[in-house]
Amino acid sequence: MNQDSNVLALDTAFGEISAAIHTARGDFLAAMPADHGKTRSVSIIPMLDGLLSEAGLSWKELDLLSLGAGPGSFTGLRIAAATLAGINSGMNLPILHLSSLAITARQAESSDPIWVLEDARAGEAFIGHYQAEVALDEDRCLTWAEVASEIIPGLYVCHSEPQGSLTGWQRLPLTVSRAKALLAATLAEMDMANVAMLPRYPDPVYLQRSQAEKNVHV
Repeated sequence: MNQDSNVLALDTAFGEISAAIHTARGDFLAAMPADHGKTRSVSIIPMLDGLLSEAGLSWKELDLLSLGAGPGSFTGLRIAAATLAGINSGMNLPILHLSSLAITARQAESSDPIWVLEDARAGEAFIGHYQAEVALDEDRCLTWAEVASEIIPGLYVCHSEPQGSLTGWQRLPLTVSRAKALLAATLAEMDMANVAMLPRYPDPVYLQRSQAEKNVHV
């Protein structure tokens, strides 16, 4: 994908609303603190309108949309996906889907392997493993007990407080804004994207196993 393309990126997977625009003239970032329900959903479009205005763009000048697709908060993912689906209903732009855990990994500064351990509730965790912004394993959903028994402790990052015992683990601070990490992940994926093959409709990644799947392991 041409790096001169006009790209709008959105992520609401872990609390705050993060957005970014990339243009040939420069990059523009925006963030809004966590809000919930209807207030959060109706706040996104005005925020994006303001970001477009700052970038000197109209909606019709966009070439690509980028989504923090998950895993993450069910409500957050649903709101972001619904927002981009509405925006794209009359534009039919390609949508780049990003791992929300990969975005989180970019918020920490380390050359060593980093685990992303996000609480998924119901005794489960979303797990990502990255080094130098490259995935070392596929994103997964495990129970906290499985995290303790199956993963060798190391460096980790997260937004939510872990619910399991993390003896031997070392938590790294998130020193890079999520909007900046979102933009960096978008630009990196653009370099590898086959635009013709990208979907036109957002498809969130939830990862959590169904109750039937959980019962198989009981």
